[in-house]
Amino acid sequence: MEKILNIDGKVFKTLSNSDNADVGEGTLFFYHQHGTIISADYSGGDIVKGHLVGKQLHSGEFDFVYHHINTKNELKIGKCLSKAVMLDDGRLKLFEKWQWLCDDMSTGLSELIEVV
Repeated sequence: MEKILNIDGKVFKTLSNSDNADVGEGTLFFYHQHGTIISADYSGGDIVKGHLVGKQLHSGEFDFVYHHINTKNELKIGKCLSKAVMLDDGRLKLFEKWQWLCDDMSTGLSELIEVV
């Protein structure tokens, strides 16, 4: 696989999210990458503590699973497929399709942008 990009050390914030999401304004994601393995810690807004782990696919997309505790003290889990796009200003934007693996199993869409 040809590595398309490296997001190690990058920080992202939420631009938009579906109404059924927990992540929102105020949530920050701190990414780490070792080869094709990617992880992140996230918190802020309605998220007390969260973690995601996944891998970069041959397509360049990121395939993640995530779990977090929200401010209602609920443990939530889900999965996400993210596509990174380089913006004209050099920052990355992530377009994400996600699904809860708990509760109603609903799906949603998110956009995250790199914080510089």
